[in-house]
Amino acid sequence: MAKDLVYTSFEIVAEKAGDISLAVYKNYFARCPGSKELMTHVDDIVRGRMLDEVYRLMMNEDFSDEESYLNFEVKNHRLAYSVKPDMYGNLLEALKEVIAESLGAEWNDAYELAWQSRIDLFIKEIQNRH
Repeated sequence: MAKDLVYTSFEIVAEKAGDISLAVYKNYFARCPGSKELMTHVDDIVRGRMLDEVYRLMMNEDFSDEESYLNFEVKNHRLAYSVKPDMYGNLLEALKEVIAESLGAEWNDAYELAWQSRIDLFIKEIQNRH
């Protein structure tokens, strides 16, 4: 079985760049200014935990074991924080861009395809619950 390229990219970035959370949020807030306002009450620790969950979910090739978790989180984000579906896509694209930048010359079409496929799958899961 071939190693998952999304997972592999996380491994490489962890070694090369360490904690990318600040870069991801900076990119995300630039892409989706309304999200910054929604997160003004959230400190860096909570933001870090939230992003850790995004990392964990993105490393899944299949979301079937995450059904209850996704049902709860999407509903909670929608009702408690007025999170819009496009905000998820902006966050995932921001993450992909930071990963690509961190990989530098190692980023290639195979990584791009793997990431875009995973993002598309994740967004589909979110839209099914929104």
